Amino acid sequence: MVMAKKLERQRLKPKRGNKLSGFKAEEYWLNKKGCPIGTVPIRKMTKKQLQSATRHVPSSFGHEYFGYNWIDVHPSLNGDNRTHMYTKWTVDGHQKTGCYNTKCPGFIQLSRVIPIDYAFPRTSQIETNYKEEVLLRLYQTEYFDYHLTMPVMNEEIGMWPYEVFDKLSANAADLVQFGGKVYTPGGQDVSPAMGNGQFRGGYWQLTCYMRKVLYEIEVDGQKKQVVPDDSKIISQDSRCYYEGNHYNANDGYWDYNFLFGGAGGKDQWETCIY
Repeated sequence: MVMAKKLERQRLKPKRGNKLSGFKAEEYWLNKKGCPIGTVPIRKMTKKQLQSATRHVPSSFGHEYFGYNWIDVHPSLNGDNRTHMYTKWTVDGHQKTGCYNTKCPGFIQLSRVIPIDYAFPRTSQIETNYKEEVLLRLYQTEYFDYHLTMPVMNEEIGMWPYEVFDKLSANAADLVQFGGKVYTPGGQDVSPAMGNGQFRGGYWQLTCYMRKVLYEIEVDGQKKQVVPDDSKIISQDSRCYYEGNHYNANDGYWDYNFLFGGAGGKDQWETCIY
């Protein structure tokens, strides 16, 4: 397996027009196909990056949770300032367990084409209709494993075996969160930007957004995808990060969607994160 380092570092110039694109193996792999059958991509890491991947970052969760994201700029973890996909998990609020991606026993890489820490060669252009999007689905199997997939490619990216969790495996989740998250390392007093670094309510061309937000429930033994219930949604703004314009378009494209983000920095001599 040979990864095309030049292609990985290259920022391809997007074409003009109203175009929404996704993963293209030929932009990432030297052979334009991925790893040979029977193998999966695993990123090589320095000792410093490995320490960052297993560092226990403070969490608002005091119990089991896992997450998957595709907007991640994490220089100490990835060794660059590019946008990566990533996952992380814990069973005790990151007290003693959990890590990013495959840097400790937990998440299992299944796809030989899409690595869990995939670096996107392009990003969205502000004030244009050109947007980079990735639609992901997380579901629980009859064996209580959790699988992460990319539906448009019908590709299983990876899974968390049921043995990793106790409550989540037996009873499923009682809380689902969507949105952005930022982290300020110790010793720094400037909060990083979230999303594309700005928030303009009502303007999806200028603001980071999520669309087709759905979650799965089981009714009479049958699984069904539903949109969030507005009466059960709790939203939160901070001094420098915002969310808004959440509504259900019921059109098969946007469906339930919202905007989020902010510039970060400082606000009245304080960092922007509570």
